[in-house]
Amino acid sequence: MNKKNVYDKIVFEINCRISKIQKALDNQKENLIVESKSTAGDKHNTSRAMMHIEIDKLSQQLSKLIQINKLIESVKPEKCNDKIQLGSLVETNFGYLYIIAPLGNISFKGKKIMVISLASPIGKALQDKTQREFITLYGNRWEIKKIT
Repeated sequence: MNKKNVYDKIVFEINCRISKIQKALDNQKENLIVESKSTAGDKHNTSRAMMHIEIDKLSQQLSKLIQINKLIESVKPEKCNDKIQLGSLVETNFGYLYIIAPLGNISFKGKKIMVISLASPIGKALQDKTQREFITLYGNRWEIKKIT
């Protein structure tokens, strides 16, 4: 599995998520402007308050995704390491893990890749481990087959 290509897929995924949240945020702001022109009393005030809550929620999500994107951009995918650390693509007996950011599962060329952070339980357990080492997590024995 080509680490650079997986990295590019992760960058694409995070950019899609940012774009989706940005569009939803823009849409909510437009709806708020339209709603502000109405003078329907209590219903109007409730609707505006709900829109503000949704805008705040979307803004927080967008801010978090932008922070994750900055972290991803700081990783050099061409760098290979002997030990698992930020930016490592790891093949295990349970599949592939990319240690970069908390994005969940992505699909790449028909394979599932868990995109996780070093702060996750699996990331913490794997950190600084080398090829052919084992960890036990949640009653499962993970074998580190390959690190790139």
